[in-house]
Amino acid sequence: MSTVKLGKLTLPQFAAEKPIGVRGDGTLMYAKEIIAGKTPPKFGLDLTSFQNKAKLAIARIKMESDLKIGVISEGIYNQREIISHIENQTSLGKQIADAEIKYSEFLLNQMLGKTALLSDRFVMPKEIALPAVPAEWKIIPKAKWISFRNKVLFCENTTDSVTNQAALYRINNVHPVFANRGFEVIKLDGVNDNRTNFAARAKESRVVYIGGIGHGNYDLYTGHGNSSVLRIGAYDPLEVQDCSLHFLSCRTGRDLGPNTIAKGAKSYTGYSENFTFTWANSTLFWKADSQFDISMAIGRTVQQAIADTVNQFNVGMATVPGTSTAALLMQDRDLLRSPVSGAAWGSKTDTVLPYVFYNISLKDFANRSV
Repeated sequence: MSTVKLGKLTLPQFAAEKPIGVRGDGTLMYAKEIIAGKTPPKFGLDLTSFQNKAKLAIARIKMESDLKIGVISEGIYNQREIISHIENQTSLGKQIADAEIKYSEFLLNQMLGKTALLSDRFVMPKEIALPAVPAEWKIIPKAKWISFRNKVLFCENTTDSVTNQAALYRINNVHPVFANRGFEVIKLDGVNDNRTNFAARAKESRVVYIGGIGHGNYDLYTGHGNSSVLRIGAYDPLEVQDCSLHFLSCRTGRDLGPNTIAKGAKSYTGYSENFTFTWANSTLFWKADSQFDISMAIGRTVQQAIADTVNQFNVGMATVPGTSTAALLMQDRDLLRSPVSGAAWGSKTDTVLPYVFYNISLKDFANRSV
């Protein structure tokens, strides 16, 4: 693919030809004009007209004729349908237009050297060492440690055409990291991804982490057949008590997340609005979101895991500059809610361990005197 250097940034040829701004009178501006010395347009609060936003967003989207955008809670939309949503000012249309506008501003600032260029390389953080095992506990053979293993519970919607691809990515790339670390992995997928199974498994002893991909809304996370798995006001607090949760789903981060914290969860990480992605580059989205799970699996704190996840979103953006994929990666990144967003989502220092580590003597444990 041929590329063009515009200021500090190198873009694919088609992306370099997209408009990057809009004047107050509605006329579009292009990067080449601005690089050549013309005054750049103003963005943000100064760009108040939705008609102007729509004009710029549609013009940019028209440069990607094979564009398909997925919305986890709704479906897959082609270029014509996306443009129709923008023109009709639907909630989805406004969200896509907003993504293009904010990314255009970010892109322009990169070209002009006002914003640092993003790296297209991700350095995987090192695994955190587990707590030392006291000498007297070492007499227990490691093969017997299974009795002390903590559990992770995954609800992966593999039966839905929108979520299936991400579910398989997670099963192949996230689950093994937890298993290799020592966790017992409980997987609910297919028709087993339902409320009955979730409630029973979530209340088992030593479940410390809950995650997965599924549809959702502000008050619920769903499984097979779009049936409710976890809904505000319809679950036992024991299902989330002392757990860390992370769902790849639309909207659950706004209300469901804080509700689980109020019911005793340690932390919640999710998205406050629709999670959108481009079908052709969907792996970039799954990889970015899954980084949170992977970082938690290897012993990092929620705060560190969020930093890793943001970095992975940025790496994805850097590999496809100027595209709608980069715009949606940026938007999803900014919609991520977690304890870093505020105490309503739990503790920033939350971590999970693969084993129960007792700080008591083996004799006391055997006698159950404490």
